[in-house]
Amino acid sequence: MSLFERLARLRAERAAAGEAEAAGGAAPATCLEPAGLKPRAAGLAGPQEEDSSSRPPVPAARFGGCEIKTACGTFCCRARPLAARPSALLAQPERILANLKLVWGIGPVTEAALKAQGVRSLTDLTGHPRWGEEARRVLALIAARRATELRRRGASDAELLGLFQPEEVACLDIETTGLWGNQPLFLVGLLRAEGGGLVLEQLLARHYREEKALLTYLADVLGGVRTVVTFNGKRFDLPYIEQRFIYHGLPQPAEPFHVDLYFHARRLPQDLPNRRLVTLEEHLLGAEREGDVPGYLVPTIYHRFVRTGEAELLLPVLQHNAQDVLSLARLLYLVEQEGKEVGGGAVHSS
Repeated sequence: MSLFERLARLRAERAAAGEAEAAGGAAPATCLEPAGLKPRAAGLAGPQEEDSSSRPPVPAARFGGCEIKTACGTFCCRARPLAARPSALLAQPERILANLKLVWGIGPVTEAALKAQGVRSLTDLTGHPRWGEEARRVLALIAARRATELRRRGASDAELLGLFQPEEVACLDIETTGLWGNQPLFLVGLLRAEGGGLVLEQLLARHYREEKALLTYLADVLGGVRTVVTFNGKRFDLPYIEQRFIYHGLPQPAEPFHVDLYFHARRLPQDLPNRRLVTLEEHLLGAEREGDVPGYLVPTIYHRFVRTGEAELLLPVLQHNAQDVLSLARLLYLVEQEGKEVGGGAVHSS
């Protein structure tokens, strides 16, 4: 079924639900079940697949998590501290100050000439008769942490990450029930720095109806960070999340500065088989997943979990998501490796 056919079907279902409500019928559901997943008729469910709409949610403790209550309902949150320091997220604010090319009109040749004259930073350039005014403008952008504007001037992601404290950076990965934003998402993995360490947090909707509560909580999280790190998030994760906010009528959180490691992986000079995350783990991190769930099976597993309530079905999916998020932090060093040779040992020293 094409995207346009799915949208037409969605509009038809909403219209039918509205007519039923106007006629005194039941109110429409908050979140429609994915296309192709038909609800079972009452009394026809098998012994292992009872009606999921009437069954209470699987206890959060079954996933090693806890219940989180929001204005839009509850969902499951699984959080655990990691025995690791957030070294990959540590701020280095002095790096961007050495980039004289952020001043309009200064290129590599002019920058080299200025540094030969003793101009080492943008601060040294403020008294220059030609470049001083523009240097002060760039310093104002740095002070205000206007990362998007600085990126337009040519600042690298490595330099821009130095503008933010580790607690303001979040690695993010999502698991969904489809490839398009008209299908629910059910799991969001987050890795953040807290109290000098790292915390892995997984937000799980145990039913399609819990997605709205999950998104409400996620909006608060995204509102508290300034930078999001993803892998192919520019084309998938962030647009998908945006579409789900729109679907549920939730206000969009402020757009954070975004570092997409996929675009850095595409610049790697090695002759890698492909630029998939699992391939980078194997060739750059020296880690090979065993028993990992293939991504194309994740939606099928989740739909079956919703129908049956078997928590064990989702445990491999949670592990898959956790590994994805952890790999983002370990591969964050790629932002500094543009045009350089990268070997498996590089990550161990970063």
